[in-house]
Amino acid sequence: MHKSVFLFFVLFLFGVHELMAQNVVKGRIIDAETGETLPSAHVIIKDTYKGTISNQDGEFSLQVQEFPVTLVVRFIGFESQEKTITENSGPVEFVLKPSVAEMGEIVVTGEDPAIAIMKEVIRRKKIWRANLRTYVAEAYTRQQLKNDTSIVSISESVSTVYWDKERGTREVLKSKRQTANIDEGTNFAGVSYLPNFYDDNLDIAGFNVVGVTHPDALSYYDFQLEDINALDGQVVYELSVTSGRKLQPLFEGTIYVLGEEYALLEVDLKPNSVISFPPPIQDFNLTYSQQFSNFGGEFWLPVDVRINGVVEVGIVGLRFPAIGFKQVAKLNDYNVNTLLPDSLFKQFETFSVDSTTINSGDSLFVSEVEMIPLDSEEKQAYQSLDSTATLEKAFKPKGFFTRFIDWDEDDNSGSISVKSSGGSSSGRANRSGSSSSSNRSLLSKLTQNTTPLARYNRVDALYLGLKRERSFFDYRLTTSAFGGYSTGYDDGIFSYGGTLTWRPLKETRRFLIYGGYEAGTETRYNSDMFSPVLTSFTAVFGYADYFDYYRNEGVEFGVQHYLRGYGSIKLSYNYEQHSSISYKTSHDIAGRNNLQRPNSYIDEGNLGSIFLSLSNGSDRKGFGAIGANDYAFSIEHSAGFLGSDWDFTRFKIDLYRRYETFYQRRFFPNTLDMRFNAGTYIGDLPIQKNEVLDVAQGVFTPFGAFRAKRFIPYEGASYVALNAEHNFKSVPLELLGWRNATKTGLSVIAFGGIGRTWVKDSQITEFNNRYGFGPSLTNDWHMEAGLSLSNIFNLFRVDVAYRIDEPGVFAGVSIARFF
Repeated sequence: MHKSVFLFFVLFLFGVHELMAQNVVKGRIIDAETGETLPSAHVIIKDTYKGTISNQDGEFSLQVQEFPVTLVVRFIGFESQEKTITENSGPVEFVLKPSVAEMGEIVVTGEDPAIAIMKEVIRRKKIWRANLRTYVAEAYTRQQLKNDTSIVSISESVSTVYWDKERGTREVLKSKRQTANIDEGTNFAGVSYLPNFYDDNLDIAGFNVVGVTHPDALSYYDFQLEDINALDGQVVYELSVTSGRKLQPLFEGTIYVLGEEYALLEVDLKPNSVISFPPPIQDFNLTYSQQFSNFGGEFWLPVDVRINGVVEVGIVGLRFPAIGFKQVAKLNDYNVNTLLPDSLFKQFETFSVDSTTINSGDSLFVSEVEMIPLDSEEKQAYQSLDSTATLEKAFKPKGFFTRFIDWDEDDNSGSISVKSSGGSSSGRANRSGSSSSSNRSLLSKLTQNTTPLARYNRVDALYLGLKRERSFFDYRLTTSAFGGYSTGYDDGIFSYGGTLTWRPLKETRRFLIYGGYEAGTETRYNSDMFSPVLTSFTAVFGYADYFDYYRNEGVEFGVQHYLRGYGSIKLSYNYEQHSSISYKTSHDIAGRNNLQRPNSYIDEGNLGSIFLSLSNGSDRKGFGAIGANDYAFSIEHSAGFLGSDWDFTRFKIDLYRRYETFYQRRFFPNTLDMRFNAGTYIGDLPIQKNEVLDVAQGVFTPFGAFRAKRFIPYEGASYVALNAEHNFKSVPLELLGWRNATKTGLSVIAFGGIGRTWVKDSQITEFNNRYGFGPSLTNDWHMEAGLSLSNIFNLFRVDVAYRIDEPGVFAGVSIARFF
């Protein structure tokens, strides 16, 4: 049997004969008075949910099952027109005449008539929306990118959309098509993430925006009646929409309401000035248009979504061409209040792919889909854009920093690489085969998995070392070893150690067993924020050293399990030998000649303990650069049967929380960030097991540390602290009249903190006897409050703190709070 005959037979058996019997009606819609074409006119098959819209040239195409078929064309301000088509005899022309409105619909009162109109729109929406449970619709979407001269890319998709009032939206992609300069993987055309302006709340670029038909819309918007149009002799009210709240993300523009039905016919809206972004986004200017129809039934459903606009991106010295964006999508062939497949909503992803059709390409577009016809410019783009017309070339930036970026015009991939100081691209391979390449390869092998170690303090002085890690058996066995030399002490001293980690379970790597040995300098009290590396900077410049130190030699064995979504749990046994270090140096590279305080004594002896912890999140939370909802709980128990000279149990908690407060509809709402940390003990706690409340490292004042105390932290066997800051974002600056403050990224932050530490009386006495002063304590409650200006140059923040318990003003800088 001939292959084509066999294929026809198989397609016939699977019902494709219906698809092959489809007929396409094409046409054009014209203004009867001016002769101009009418874009975005609504075309439907009478008494069905099936339809389309016209393109920019007023052209449309619509598939029909059979002839005769009656088409209805509607456009606000014109009389709708019906035509019965008996055969596919060529393009059909619809010439629409202007419609005259019948007046007398409005009762004039003391308030603008638009208020009464919108109250009725909202009331009726509640009624029919309560009865709308589900729908299925066929969708076609086209996206277009432009630079300042021409279309850069086009992507299209065909899909089926499933909407459920309780479970949300799912979209099944059936086919894609795009210009030759982009691949299918970068074709993101779809309708499920597009707005429905009949919804109460809409997600616009990450902002949660109150819709114009929200039950409380009259509290957010100002509506005014601007004009009265007509559609088929019915009144169509043209209402202007403006923001009633200056600091809320809202819409502005025009909406059209069908008078007898009090239903939205069309919206032409754009986001207000609150919907803007900090650098590098310089401008975000999009407009949204959408039409609705009840298709002769009860429910007013979206006919289309049209988005047009420009986004500008750049920083000082590097600015990209304006990115023009245009998207048009249409929905038709609705099936309302039907059962939807549960399997779709069991998937987390909104999008899924119909594997039986996704590779059909153009064949599916030309045979099944009621496309919105391409306009002349889009047809030209499909013909002219090839694989060499990359987006990188189309949006090539200008500015000072472009001299450091190599845009390889001869590379069809459009690759970008940073130029070296010699002008050659570091991204290009060295094809010369020179010995320098092999030397680099040998050096790379020798240094791979090797990390340099360095720090400076008043005991080690300068410490230099190396750490090397290796993995075996597909990363199930990991070894690490380190060694280093401290130039301090009287004769210098080495630090060294190593660990072995094994992941024994083949099914998962979340469980591990480890053991290790270490001999070196240890900090006498533990900081949850600062490491000895970070505190080196103050010591090396002659400021007070943050830590005290002692010599620690010991072993640790333990297990750790990473809990899915809940951090990790760790159980270990530690045996350590602790000895004091009496040496200290006051050398600094700045030549300040400040004398460092003596290094503290410790309670010497052997420590054996069991340690249990449960934690989730990063160790230092980016010093306040990002918000966190993390925690760390730990218990350490030491007793004689564990080989210890001390009997104690220590408890610790460190909790970070973030709460959204005001203006939650914004992309970046106001936030309250809090850190609560506390610890206590029972038994005989040695002084080297004390903890601290962290304080500022000189002028470095990160969140989580007290900003009105410098250099030496508060020490405590027991301690408690609460630090909090509220990020008002740019709202205070906007209230002062700076309308574009959002675009700068600047944020105003109010902060405060309170804390206290306690130590054993015997430790205070011993300190005073040895050194003539006691340990660094809060005495009473440390209290502070202040203000910050964050995101200066999108890099750092300036903090000004006021000490309440001991009055004083302290200024500092830290990392900007980005998120």
